[in-house]
Amino acid sequence: MITSKKMRDVTRQQLVEIFRSLGVQAGDGLLIHSALQFLGRPAEGLETYLAALQDVLGDEGTIAVPAFNFDFARGEDYDPASTPSVGMGAFSEYIRQLPAARRTPHPMQSLAVLGKYAQDLAGRDTSSAFDDGSTFDRMLELDFKLLLLGADIQAVAMLHYCEQRAEVPYRHWKEFTGNYFLNGEWDKRTYRMFVRDMQVDAQLVITAIQDELESRELWSQQGLNYGAVALCRLADFVAVADELLAADAWVFVTNRPENQTA
Repeated sequence: MITSKKMRDVTRQQLVEIFRSLGVQAGDGLLIHSALQFLGRPAEGLETYLAALQDVLGDEGTIAVPAFNFDFARGEDYDPASTPSVGMGAFSEYIRQLPAARRTPHPMQSLAVLGKYAQDLAGRDTSSAFDDGSTFDRMLELDFKLLLLGADIQAVAMLHYCEQRAEVPYRHWKEFTGNYFLNGEWDKRTYRMFVRDMQVDAQLVITAIQDELESRELWSQQGLNYGAVALCRLADFVAVADELLAADAWVFVTNRPENQTA
């Protein structure tokens, strides 16, 4: 949290103006990562952000936020209606709890979705959250945009979609089976993740993606108090990440093993 500076208010109208200036348009689909503590104190609470987004997107827009929780991988039961997101920020958890929100099925890497495509995205039950036909894959088909509210590019989960496609050597497949609450009863279900190889314990820095997007004029950003709001097309993020990984599968790993070269 910001403690050394006086917290400044953020208003709905201020956010509307920023979103429009960055290129958010009516009817857009947005994948949003947030760290709101850097943007100031919302004048009307978390509702300030949602109201501003809805002002710009209108009735045809869609909002998706990460609702990840990895307790299923540790053997804990999963109920999509009540299992909270963990470490995804206050705004993501706020959206998840709204009555109109729909949660995508994956018990570890889910999204909470509001708006036009909520039912479509929430109906995509794939073994991995990033498989062909998955929610993340569908957002690309729908030409979603990536919106960062105070969060930086390091937070973007879409990187895992690219890592899976590139079959990066510092991850491997692992299956997880556990209790999953579905249609009013508990059932055993199995999902998979492309997890980190802990022998490598890859430490990733992906700022090169933003650098490349900026150089191609595909990244828009505006400062707000102690942080920034940024926007790009999700397809552009994926295209650049794919290019960099194709050239060097270890490109984002800061502790690359000595025997691994580009």
